[in-house]
Amino acid sequence: MSAKRVFILLPCLVLSLFYCSGQSTLTGTVTGQNAAAIPYATVSLSDVAGKSSVVQADTAGRFMFKNLITRTYRVKIYSLGYGMVDSTIRIDRDTVIHISLKPLKGSLKGVTVRADKPFIERKPDRVIYHLAGNVTAAGADGLEALSKAPGIKINNNIISIAGKGLVSVMVNDRLLHLSGEELTRYLKSMSAGQIDKIEIITHPSARYDASGGGGLINIITKQNKQPGLSGDIQGSLMRFLFTNPPDYGVPVYGYGTGSANLNYNAPKWSAYGNVTYNRGRELEGYGIEIDYPKQHWAMGDTGDYKHSTINFLAGADYKINAHTTVGFQYTFGKEVYQGADYVHNPIYNIGGGVDSILRSFATYYPIALSNSLNLHFINDLGTNGKKLTVDADYFNYYRTDLSSFRTNTYSGEGKLIPGSETRYKDTTKQNILVYTLKADLELPTSFAKFMVGGKLSFIDNYSNIYYYKNDSLTLNHALSNEFRYNENTQALYASAIKAIGSWKLQAGLRTELTQTTGISYFLNRKTRHTYLKLFPSVLVSYKADEKNNLSLSYGKRINRPTFWNLNPYISLMTAYSYVEGNPSLQPEYITNMALTHTFKELLTSSVYVNVINNGFTSITRANADSNYIHTMPLNFIKTLRYGISESLSLTPLRGLESTVQVNAYYTRAHSSHPYINGITGFGLYVATNNTLTLNKAGTLKGAANFWCQFPEVDHIGRSNTYYKLDLGLMVFTLHKKLSIALNGSDLLQSSGSVVHTTVQDLHETFTNFQVFSNIKLSASWHFGNNKVKRKPISTGNEAERERIN
Repeated sequence: MSAKRVFILLPCLVLSLFYCSGQSTLTGTVTGQNAAAIPYATVSLSDVAGKSSVVQADTAGRFMFKNLITRTYRVKIYSLGYGMVDSTIRIDRDTVIHISLKPLKGSLKGVTVRADKPFIERKPDRVIYHLAGNVTAAGADGLEALSKAPGIKINNNIISIAGKGLVSVMVNDRLLHLSGEELTRYLKSMSAGQIDKIEIITHPSARYDASGGGGLINIITKQNKQPGLSGDIQGSLMRFLFTNPPDYGVPVYGYGTGSANLNYNAPKWSAYGNVTYNRGRELEGYGIEIDYPKQHWAMGDTGDYKHSTINFLAGADYKINAHTTVGFQYTFGKEVYQGADYVHNPIYNIGGGVDSILRSFATYYPIALSNSLNLHFINDLGTNGKKLTVDADYFNYYRTDLSSFRTNTYSGEGKLIPGSETRYKDTTKQNILVYTLKADLELPTSFAKFMVGGKLSFIDNYSNIYYYKNDSLTLNHALSNEFRYNENTQALYASAIKAIGSWKLQAGLRTELTQTTGISYFLNRKTRHTYLKLFPSVLVSYKADEKNNLSLSYGKRINRPTFWNLNPYISLMTAYSYVEGNPSLQPEYITNMALTHTFKELLTSSVYVNVINNGFTSITRANADSNYIHTMPLNFIKTLRYGISESLSLTPLRGLESTVQVNAYYTRAHSSHPYINGITGFGLYVATNNTLTLNKAGTLKGAANFWCQFPEVDHIGRSNTYYKLDLGLMVFTLHKKLSIALNGSDLLQSSGSVVHTTVQDLHETFTNFQVFSNIKLSASWHFGNNKVKRKPISTGNEAERERIN
């Protein structure tokens, strides 16, 4: 090393050692009468420059301030019902103080302080959407409640963040092993009355599983604080609205839902339970149109389904001692569908006349059972904040399906062509077993707060489909298959949080080693993959002053294929069209970067970049020489998206809370397949949520929410403009124990998207027929101690449960 470098580095080293040696720690306790600890007392520490820090004492009245430099500080300690202590103290070494507060004479009685939470709360790594008192979410199911969160898009059974991409969904920090239609059905079985808040985690730390390219959505159910008994009963009646419904002899489509929650907390243990029942009928479907050189091929698939679900949850936690808690949580679900798909497929010639018509009729009777068990152990390792959490999880999803399929071909005049009928019957079974073991350790030190942990995951997925032609017992080997998929993942992570003055750094690294094996028995094909991936995450924030906060984030994520996407089954839509899985499908990898500025939690501005490598989507390949179409997921996309988003929260009038969100972005999608063209283009998403309190008592509220998605690049296609308007009215009575709400959702019947793509020089159009337009009347009654809160249990098999389909 040169003398010049030594000359420069030596003073820096001496100064840094001097600075570190001058840092001290202030610890203390807060007590009241008879030296009894005062839990959750507020302690404020400020210096001569006016900079202050505030902490809250723990349940034993203890508090701590770290990294204090030598100087005189002002200390304020206060708690409800006690007189405040205001004093000064000189800190030049590690110091311990003991504060005794005196109770106020003539303490206040019968005083109620009420403050409604803001509907939207923003933090550097997430946006929190509170449902308490939210009008348009009243009486909704979990999927509808999720759709009310600004920026969340639900389209064609896909949940995403506008401009950011697909997300994974958690309930109380537990990622669901469901995706696509199965995920949306599960969320429909939940009641919004169970939900306290929805966290949109756009920058997950290394502690979370790496799944979810656009981030994570965490649904937090209502929690408790005080001991006692509480519960609620909720019910709703909903009717779908249609402009031109198909005539299947059904006068009304809609759902009736009922749910009940019960919680009980004692000093040593707590128990909780929930049951939800949902029954109704709905329409859904989609359309595909393809422009051939000499024909126009149009297919419309409308499903008419009767649906019933019952879900049951029970759990308990026992506090062995002051530091150790053990518990369990068990859930059971049964879902029954019964319905039919009506497929109408006219084929037009160049002149617009009908050459022929394909008509298919298929019946379905799927039954799905799910069982999950979580065992958890939580240990506070001493009194310095160290904490060990261990979770063992078992999850089983078992589904059977009986279906029949019939296709006929008609002439352009509508006459049945003799000998054109094709019939199939099939049986399907899917059995998924998931075992996970997870451990997390929190290690706070004087330098930083460290977190380390690991997770083992074992997945065994067996499924089969047997086709029988013409209602006979003769097995069709060409269409039938058996498939077994095994996936084992070992994950380790480490992260740290460090605060230096106005700066805060959170950095971590997650490593996941995955081994997969797929065996197709009828095709005599085995596919193996092993991959090791690193997922770094960094979040740096700077608090310039009380009004302005800056943050810079970077992270890598992964989207694994669903089990259905990996399954090489053939599902018939018509005699000339089918959907097939791809056992060679690989995960896609996402890099996210964002620079964000927040002003007084009112205005949030963000500039972001998203990069997707090895992206996959389902491609519909048509043949210009015949009438068949084939849909299969493929890896072939690399996507670059950059944009800017603005979110403004304000109260322009007394009693009116408004949030406006604008997200503008540019997308460049590159295709690696020669027969699929890349695509570029701008996108724009705007949304506004408005809640108005109509009386002084706050017992009458109205709401109006609206969002609009302008044309954007969707994988290798371009969508149209689609939008959604919701209106609602809610009244509280019986001391706010009873609430009644009337809500209209998607009143303009305009929230379904249309996506245009070009594959093999053939123009294709996909139209989503999902029906969200409805009107709902709901009521909710609370009994017992409304303040009782149960801490949500985080289980260890989060990432696997999202992928069942």
